[in-house]
Amino acid sequence: MKNLPTTTGRAGGKGGFSLVEVAVASGIAAIGIILLFSLLPSGLTMFRDSMTVTMSSQIAQRLIHEAVQTDYDVLVGASGGGASPVVKPWRYFNDQGVEVTSTSDAIYHVHTRVLPSSHLPATSSSNSNSSLATITVQVVTNPSNRPIKLRPASETDPLAQTVDPAPGLVFYTYNSHVARVR
Repeated sequence: MKNLPTTTGRAGGKGGFSLVEVAVASGIAAIGIILLFSLLPSGLTMFRDSMTVTMSSQIAQRLIHEAVQTDYDVLVGASGGGASPVVKPWRYFNDQGVEVTSTSDAIYHVHTRVLPSSHLPATSSSNSNSSLATITVQVVTNPSNRPIKLRPASETDPLAQTVDPAPGLVFYTYNSHVARVR
């Protein structure tokens, strides 16, 4: 019996890839690149949404800080501790969180409402505290300056004079409490 010669590698002893192997590798690479590009829009959307939440939070934090620094009687306005909310004038901010005076430059429209008398957990029939104000700051993302509707004023509705979600604008609501210092 004769020993057959053994060869390593391809015919002629040269290594390399066949056309079929190159085509399969190119197909796999193309599918991977297409999948990565398909994730790009959702990644950009998530980035934009996170920037909006961050900027809204910073704006609300600034306005709540201003309210805390304001004299309590000035903050609650003429209501003098009554039950009706005090609605502050709209304020406008650009995409960097800088306050602007014109709505044409504004991305964020900010609504602030102060409830001069906050409700405490029920311990008796009278559970309202006129020395504790609730501040509600609502940051509306509104770059196209669409009209923003507020809920109607009401003595019984806790959401009275807040942004109405019906128009479909994206907004974030932040609440805080300010106490009268005696």
